[in-house]
Amino acid sequence: MALAKWTIRQPFGTVLAIGALVALTWGTHAWVRQGQLDDLHRTLDSRAELYAASIGGALNKYEFLPLAVAQSDAVARLLEHPDAMQVEQINAYLVDMNRRAGAFAVYVLDVNGTTVASSNWQDSSSYVGVNYGFRPYFKHAIAGGIGRFYGIGASTFEAGYFISQPVLRNGRIIGIVSAKVNLDWIEQSWRGPGTGEQIWVKDANGVIILASTPAFKFKTLAPLSPAAKKDISEQRQFLQENLPILPHRLQRQFADGASVLTLERPQADDASTLPGSADKVDYLAVNRALGPLRWHITVLAELDQVEEAARNAAIAAALGWALALLALMYARQRRRRIAERLNAQQTLARAYEQLEIKVEQRTADLVHANGRLQAEVAERERAEQTLRYAQAELVQSGKLAAIGQMAAGVTHELNQPLAALQTFSDNAKVLLARGRIDDALDNLSTISDLVKRLGYVTSQLKGFARRSDDARKPVNVRQAFAQTMLQIRTRHGSQRLLLHENWPQEEMIVLCNAIGLEQVFTNLITNAMDAVPPGQEVHVWLSVRREGPLAVILVTDNGPGIPVTSIDRIFDPFYTTKEEGLGLGLSISAGIVRAAGGSLNARNRSLTEGGGAQFTIALNTEV
Repeated sequence: MALAKWTIRQPFGTVLAIGALVALTWGTHAWVRQGQLDDLHRTLDSRAELYAASIGGALNKYEFLPLAVAQSDAVARLLEHPDAMQVEQINAYLVDMNRRAGAFAVYVLDVNGTTVASSNWQDSSSYVGVNYGFRPYFKHAIAGGIGRFYGIGASTFEAGYFISQPVLRNGRIIGIVSAKVNLDWIEQSWRGPGTGEQIWVKDANGVIILASTPAFKFKTLAPLSPAAKKDISEQRQFLQENLPILPHRLQRQFADGASVLTLERPQADDASTLPGSADKVDYLAVNRALGPLRWHITVLAELDQVEEAARNAAIAAALGWALALLALMYARQRRRRIAERLNAQQTLARAYEQLEIKVEQRTADLVHANGRLQAEVAERERAEQTLRYAQAELVQSGKLAAIGQMAAGVTHELNQPLAALQTFSDNAKVLLARGRIDDALDNLSTISDLVKRLGYVTSQLKGFARRSDDARKPVNVRQAFAQTMLQIRTRHGSQRLLLHENWPQEEMIVLCNAIGLEQVFTNLITNAMDAVPPGQEVHVWLSVRREGPLAVILVTDNGPGIPVTSIDRIFDPFYTTKEEGLGLGLSISAGIVRAAGGSLNARNRSLTEGGGAQFTIALNTEV
């Protein structure tokens, strides 16, 4: 029976908890959203009042301009008795007044509505001679009132606010003075980045004439009445503008005229295009009237923050309810765990007694095992001592082997410079004996360079396992190759060597050791000479080109090529395919190039390419 009650109560409790959670979440969301909406409503009321006051003040400061000009005796004389001299004077006067006031234009019209003088008389869109009798601001002023009108200029095609005053003489209206004010600066002041706020001003017909977003201008929120369409057409207020309806959706209307609207957010990069592809945004819109103009200013603020605050509050309420349920469940689980713990303690006490007996048995086993481990540790210590002695012997043997390799390397690398040194010193004696002092001095200079090279070879071999400090110095490849050939030409049999050189027009400067690069060239060319059988001509092709930041040097010979079984090992120390040789030349050459940050590779050319071996040297060029 108890199980049946639990089965019935559990689904009911779950449904009740879910229902309470939904109700709490929805209620919290609605309450917080309304509160945030009321706060935003009050804020927008203040901002709308401020914007309305600023626009009214900005328009009122231009009211004096047509009135001041209308009281001028010179303007009255021009209207009563116009002549060219007076027109010129009044034009200059209007230019000065317009400059002082900062208006778009100031101009004087006769009783028929034709402009007789204007501050923009020198512009291509001058008002002089143009009749504006159809404009409402002229009709109101000629009737004795103050004309106020907003529209697109019929001459300049630029929108502006027009103010006009009648010119009175002896109680009779003899013309009017009008001023046009550009209100673009007001729109610019509204376009602050990242405010999430929209502002627009509608005229008496409901047409948006000022807007923080240019895409909203000259649109309406409702269809125009036939009478309004007729007035706008006769006044030519917006010229060719279609005055379409701004796409929107009214969600809610408040008693004070405020509303919640859904608009399409215009793209920031293309404000001149009607928004159609952008996302939809909800706004709270608050309206204020603008004095005698029957204009209305609307301030709109995005509801993203309102929705976010309501959403966060609903989530917090849901989390709070969930935490409360979890706390209740935890309390029930805790009581259950306490009962289980008491049972476990009793079981543990019984197990502890049994464990004591087993510990005593294990202790005896451990004492016996500890004795065996101590014997094994002593045996391992003796083995480690023997191993350390063997390692010391191996290190000593390695040192002796390294000394032997270094001696072999010195023997191999010094053969070429020593042979050249012998040849040049013999030549120097002959030249001195013949009195050819200059030629002998040249030989002695070459001998000095060879001695420097011998010193580099010994230091380079001694530091074979580390990179030298001068491994990356600027070297002229052409000069290094010329110095190499100067030494090789002293070698026996060098007359059968034929060079084919391909140099770029620019001087190729690479980062390497100069003597080391000569040593690489020497090893590659002498290897090519050794590869070609005696009695045959030795052809060596040298090609240099630039590939991005690298200089690529190709050295190709007409020999039989590198054995396929040896091509992967030719750069290993002491590996050679010659009957005589130490096998260190290519290994040292590869080490020189690697120390300079480059690479040395070898391949066999195919028969279609002409055969032979080809070595590729890649070095960084000087930056």
